[in-house]
Amino acid sequence: MTQVLDPQNAQNLESTLIDSLLAEQKVLSAVERFSQQHENTTKPVRADNYKDLIPIRKPSTGEQYSFAVDLDKCTGCKACVVACHSLNGLDKTESWRDVGEIISLDTADKQTVTSACHHCADPGCLSGCPVGAYEEIPDTGIVRHLDDQCIGCEYCSLKCPYDVPKYNKDLGIVRKCDMCHDRLAEGEAPACVQACPTGAISIKLIETDEIRQNAAKQSSIIAGAFRSDYTFPSTVYTSSRELSGTMTAADEHSLKPSHKHTPLSWMLILTQLSVGVSVADFLARLIAPEWSSVLQLPLVIAAVIFGLVGLNSSVFHLGSPGGAWRVFLGLKTSWLSREIILFGMWMPALLAYAGLTIISQNDFNLPAWLPQIKDSWIMLAGVSVVGLGIISVFCSIMVYVDTHRAFWSLGKTTLKFTGTLFLGGATTLLLSSLAFQNETPVVLWILFVTALLWKILSETISLFSAKQADWSMAKKSALIQLHSLRPTLLLRWSMMTLALIAVFLTIYSPLFSVIAILAMLTGEFLERQIYFQAVVTLKMPGNLER
Repeated sequence: MTQVLDPQNAQNLESTLIDSLLAEQKVLSAVERFSQQHENTTKPVRADNYKDLIPIRKPSTGEQYSFAVDLDKCTGCKACVVACHSLNGLDKTESWRDVGEIISLDTADKQTVTSACHHCADPGCLSGCPVGAYEEIPDTGIVRHLDDQCIGCEYCSLKCPYDVPKYNKDLGIVRKCDMCHDRLAEGEAPACVQACPTGAISIKLIETDEIRQNAAKQSSIIAGAFRSDYTFPSTVYTSSRELSGTMTAADEHSLKPSHKHTPLSWMLILTQLSVGVSVADFLARLIAPEWSSVLQLPLVIAAVIFGLVGLNSSVFHLGSPGGAWRVFLGLKTSWLSREIILFGMWMPALLAYAGLTIISQNDFNLPAWLPQIKDSWIMLAGVSVVGLGIISVFCSIMVYVDTHRAFWSLGKTTLKFTGTLFLGGATTLLLSSLAFQNETPVVLWILFVTALLWKILSETISLFSAKQADWSMAKKSALIQLHSLRPTLLLRWSMMTLALIAVFLTIYSPLFSVIAILAMLTGEFLERQIYFQAVVTLKMPGNLER
């Protein structure tokens, strides 16, 4: 049945809509208000004419600058993005300000969200940087990036939960928003603030204590963003509408993989394999010195090769490796700094351990003034190698745990990294025994199979348990593996199966040991690629361009 609309009601509805639109047009933007003030006054333009854009005074003790965004005025026009790009001379693919979207499937509401660096009260980028390439200006609270100090490791990008530091391939460093601090110092508004046609963005003064109180009141600065109690962002979003509850990021269900970080994958698996081999060698010397005497040389050589290749591959992850010698600057706060320094101590210890082993097993004519190599020296070097190696791997674990990403949790990361260590030691020890000894103890086969099953079963159980859980970042990582990364996952399982079969076939021909090692390395490399690609990138909600 067709409903006939009463003409009087139709007229009232039209009148109401027109009145609403006319009233909306009377609300002038900040630019228009300033223009009228400038035209209607005969006095010089004063600083208080800018009060809609920036404060008329500088922050006092306990205060800092912050972005204030009125979401009711944000139209998503991206004038702020263009202005920021133009003023700062950014590259074509570089952007320091993003515009995303949050949506509600229940009410069909949509809101655009403009965002840049939040100049957090406890910035993760600053605490995570290994070379001190960030500083927080004491008088303003602005977090600056020091381009000339950056080595391009991109760890700040992993530490920041809002995807603020952006890597520039041409420069080999990351860069980010500095709130146009030089303009603020001269009483001028930042580019994004000045360019916004609706006055949606402004600079306000906020107390540091208020930032922490806001984090306690609301879990995140806006729906879909990471929880605020991690870095305490200073940006304040306001709206007359309800933008929480059912609102979520527009790209919440996107299963796009993250970056591969290939050099880091090789660095991690090879250093962990090296530590695993050195641990297996040292334990064999302690438990069965006579039996392991033939295996000591091939084991330490394998450990050195894995370690050297692994550490050298990490250099390819640095955009500007020339300044990497400054990693000690972040030792107090950065797990990455600790990892680099400890591995830098571990490698010389490993080389000394290998050198002592080689000299002790060969008849070298040492100069008379050199002391004879003693077994106690070798064991002391072995203790140093094992201790430093295990601590270094622990730092590798904490490098990723400290980013607060669900897929990189302490439990999952520890299982993966220590599993690689265990598998590398067990596999190399077994293959060395098969190659250089007449009989191989059954316990070595048990250790190898146990290590392989540990890796596969722990990963599989974690994957499918997360898949069955309620929606979360952990479940999203599981779905990325099962859908977007399915070919990589299947190939990884195939390589581990091939490694298992090849090790058993080594009984018939030593050539299968080569296949076993290559298959294991390939499988572990694919596992580490999944580790990086399946993690959910922490960023501002709904930025569909990244």
